[in-house]
Amino acid sequence: MPNDEPLIPKTGLVVPQAPALSAAQQAVLAELYLPLMGPLAYSLYAALRSLQSSENELSNRRSHAELLGILNVDLPTVLAARRKLEATGLLRSYYQQDELGAMYIYQLQAPLLALQFFADDLLSVLLLDTVGELRYQQLAGDFAAQPIDLTAAKDVTANILDVFHVDSQKVTTPPLSVQKVRAQLAANEPAEDHSPVLSDDDFDWQLLGQILKQNYVDLKQVASSRQLIITESRVYGISEIEMAKLISEVASLTTGQFDENQLKLLIARRYERPAVSSQQVATEATVATTTTKDNKASAQLSTAEQQLVTYAKQTAPYDFLSALKQEKHGFVTSGENRLVHDLIGRGGLPNAVINMVIYYLLQNRELAALNRNLLETVANDWQQHGITTPEAALMYLKQRKQPKSTPTRRKNNRPTRKEIMPKWAQQQQQTESGKQPAQTGKQITAAQRKQLADRLAKLETNSEKED
Repeated sequence: MPNDEPLIPKTGLVVPQAPALSAAQQAVLAELYLPLMGPLAYSLYAALRSLQSSENELSNRRSHAELLGILNVDLPTVLAARRKLEATGLLRSYYQQDELGAMYIYQLQAPLLALQFFADDLLSVLLLDTVGELRYQQLAGDFAAQPIDLTAAKDVTANILDVFHVDSQKVTTPPLSVQKVRAQLAANEPAEDHSPVLSDDDFDWQLLGQILKQNYVDLKQVASSRQLIITESRVYGISEIEMAKLISEVASLTTGQFDENQLKLLIARRYERPAVSSQQVATEATVATTTTKDNKASAQLSTAEQQLVTYAKQTAPYDFLSALKQEKHGFVTSGENRLVHDLIGRGGLPNAVINMVIYYLLQNRELAALNRNLLETVANDWQQHGITTPEAALMYLKQRKQPKSTPTRRKNNRPTRKEIMPKWAQQQQQTESGKQPAQTGKQITAAQRKQLADRLAKLETNSEKED
């Protein structure tokens, strides 16, 4: 994790001087960023601004205890708020140790302008998921510029050379002092922060382009919206043909161009549907064909685990999460939806592996809802270990197990679950065999089920120790 460096109240902090925010930037911060990061992170941003150092000297440092006093909260709360500022691009954090001790350098970043914010795929999708379609449309309307019709007006604006006398020689060859200032400002300009680029190896852009060309859609705009298309396709499992239909629906019949915000709204309305029933999931999984690339790992998995691997490969993360939550008689929260969007937006793990992360936390760890810290910890760990398939994820968990004297009890003395698979996986297994579990050898026997549950209990205990 990037924020694992030690931090205690007496740890120093330096906030370099940052330009003051304009009225437009303050409005964007309050109306667009605040719903995403929450009031505490918003207050932290203001508190850090009050601690700015005009000298920009690392020896002139404050302590985190002073920051805690301003906000009147504890250190874990400040850390959670800081991560939200970092995630939304409002803060860059640096850790350093010198002769005076440990220190964090917090560089405040200006919020995007409204047009840039709505053009950013991840931020705009997160805002839509947070505030809902109605409020999203209202905010877009509030920040939309209302241009004045100037077709009948005459431009009488004065030119700079009409008002001021400037030596043409100095304009052609700028003075040395001007060149020095330019170089200094360019050196101090922060590097451009690019949004993560998602892998699109599995997306057939040629097919999408052929369909959209027949529908007279502007392909240049499609290319500029590449990141948005990939993000939405991965989150909801939208195929190239379905995506082409969606884009064609919002594209203008005259110009062939489309509004990205309208495309986001259409996808949100169409795909953020209620969780499918257990019987539907079982039927869909039965019809689909299992395509396991890692035959060696798959051969070491039980029948139940192979069922899970198959479904993880065939299902989009949102549908996978919805099925699990419905099985637990719950629902997908807006926060969980944002977490899935964010994890996919990082572009580090394939959809099938993200599904396994979700399954591990909700089913094996018995969480009622996804937790950002745990989700990022597991995802980061799996990415560092090169986990790219569901089979590899299961094998990795098995390799981490440790011997235990009482395999039928957990560390906290709670009995281990005898059933590691949700009902939809059991129904899928029965559908494939066409018989009851006791009537076919393809079903898991009671001894096999107990053995699998015991192995999982060991994995969970070891994971709790490492977490």
